[in-house]
Amino acid sequence: MEQIKAAADQIFDEIVAIRRDIHRHPEIGRTEVRTSGIIRDKLKEYGVDKIESPCPTAVVGLIQGRKGPGRCIALRSDIDALPVQEETGLPFASETPGIMHACGHDMHASMLLGAAKLLCGMRDQFSGTVKLIFQHSEDTLPGGAKELVEKGVLENPHVDAIIGMHLYPDESRVGKVLFRNGPLTTSVDLYDVTVKGKGGHGSAPHTTHDPILAACQMVTLLEQIPARYIDPLETVIFPVCSIHSGDAPNIIPDEAKFSGIARSYVDSVREAVDKQVFQIARGVETLSGCKIDINHYEGYPACYNDPALTDVARSAVREALGEENIVELDKPLSFSEDFSYYTKMTGTPGAYMMLCGGHEGELVSLHNPRCILKEEAMPYGIAVLASTAVTYLRG
Repeated sequence: MEQIKAAADQIFDEIVAIRRDIHRHPEIGRTEVRTSGIIRDKLKEYGVDKIESPCPTAVVGLIQGRKGPGRCIALRSDIDALPVQEETGLPFASETPGIMHACGHDMHASMLLGAAKLLCGMRDQFSGTVKLIFQHSEDTLPGGAKELVEKGVLENPHVDAIIGMHLYPDESRVGKVLFRNGPLTTSVDLYDVTVKGKGGHGSAPHTTHDPILAACQMVTLLEQIPARYIDPLETVIFPVCSIHSGDAPNIIPDEAKFSGIARSYVDSVREAVDKQVFQIARGVETLSGCKIDINHYEGYPACYNDPALTDVARSAVREALGEENIVELDKPLSFSEDFSYYTKMTGTPGAYMMLCGGHEGELVSLHNPRCILKEEAMPYGIAVLASTAVTYLRG
């Protein structure tokens, strides 16, 4: 297993070339036609046993071990880009205006291809099956994972465990793997709210039903949900991030709109927040005389790492990369990931890891037009995926 990293280093130039090609030609979720074509071509070249497309732009490959039948582990990568205008100045920057791989999915897809190449050459070392899932549309709700699960991607053969990994911008660390048992990412729920009132002249507010006042009252009450309706030992993030109404300083409008996003780690908390949002709306309707419509977009569940499977991944990384490359997270992360659907919808044990990808230039977050992760992180990611699969199937 300690030789997996050396094997990953040997294919570095090839994987970099694939990454730069995908980066140069980014595609938004559910339009990843060129990207999925590259993936299929490479999987054929590497000699995977079977290639399927359960959705038009998703690709699934199977690698059968030669030591006989056994369990099946899935390795998942996302492949879609973002509606971001790239500002990196890279020689292989996006050639598609307004679209960029600003979340590392070009590197994710390339690393999983690298792992596929290594695993095809390691068939004699494991029994069972590795299922490679190149998932479309992670960054566009409702997420490609949900669609793939509904189409049976975790069956035929049945998947016993699933592994995912995401690159993580870091000031200096490259190749460190971040682990955490239990909750890792938040759920996400979007609320678009329309307050319909009765407009009029600002000199006679008593003749109106002011939607701006009602919207502001509701926003204030929504911001009190974490403080007054949820156990203070639980986490709720609920910012209202946009509000729009009116055109003139002396006219009360007929309508106001605002939107916010709620995140939490526990299903019961998520349900309590949703209940309070609608109760607050009904109360503000009564007080204001306005009508409040809420569009609730139920987004990704919280991502939960199965402790036993996460321990398998730790053991694999320890053997392939050394103890010094294992980092334990002392608290979960506050973003969301649709990897959670694979485990939430089916009960399949899952483990999701973060791989430190360093950063070129001033450190910025993912989804930033100047986000440049270091390509030197990719051999580490290839080694993590391949070694975890083999360790699980041997065990």
